[in-house]
Amino acid sequence: MIHTRCFGGPGGLPSLLVHCFLGHSGAWAPMADLIAPRLDALAFDMPGHGRTPMPPHVGDLQAEVANLIDGFVTQPSLLIGHSFGAVSLMRFALHNPGRVLGLVLIEPVFIAAALADPAFEPAPGDADYAIAAQEGRFEEAARQFFSFNDPSRDWNALPAAARAQMTAQMQLLPATEPGAVEDSGKLLTPGLMEGFAPPVLLIGGARSPALFPAIIKALGERFTDARRVEIEGAGHMVPLTHARKTADAINCWLRDTGMATAA
Repeated sequence: MIHTRCFGGPGGLPSLLVHCFLGHSGAWAPMADLIAPRLDALAFDMPGHGRTPMPPHVGDLQAEVANLIDGFVTQPSLLIGHSFGAVSLMRFALHNPGRVLGLVLIEPVFIAAALADPAFEPAPGDADYAIAAQEGRFEEAARQFFSFNDPSRDWNALPAAARAQMTAQMQLLPATEPGAVEDSGKLLTPGLMEGFAPPVLLIGGARSPALFPAIIKALGERFTDARRVEIEGAGHMVPLTHARKTADAINCWLRDTGMATAA
């Protein structure tokens, strides 16, 4: 059973919101309330996140989430995603452009795009949390993953229940790699992004690890109608830590693309 929640209401701009790995749908509340025009938005908890149960087995989590998105988007909609949720949304959008009004990708963790750039070199330690998860060292993987995404945050300061939940969720991390690292969705197929007509907004945090600016650069060079915005002072968790600035960037883009008027 996939848990869902709504933001805004009928008459608003049809929208779907997809959270990050280790996140949940409720994390969108502060930012969703600041979007103008008003949204008629659906958000859901990915498998093993929030109130959605942990699946018995997932081979490709990006494919699984993209299939869920396919069932939720019943009309042309604004799609907003963060991190792993952003890449899952991108997978759906690129193969279903007719159901997309606009695509907002916040810190998309599409590692394959960065690796396809010969100029990009991963930093030492970037993959440590993935190696720990593959080896079953889930608590170590959770700590490293948490610190990698925002070194300013203290893992030990989290409540014990939150640390335990994140540790349990790390068993899903290897299932993110087929889509995020190996490009199982074939999103880098020549012409696919270049031929995508709906407008795209790429949002990054100025304090994010170097991996994410490299991804945003790579995507920005492929999409035909893409705007890049960097939120000063923000890290990878920008829609949570800088909800107002993130919403302002989206609102400006909605006005400039005409989606605000259409709504």
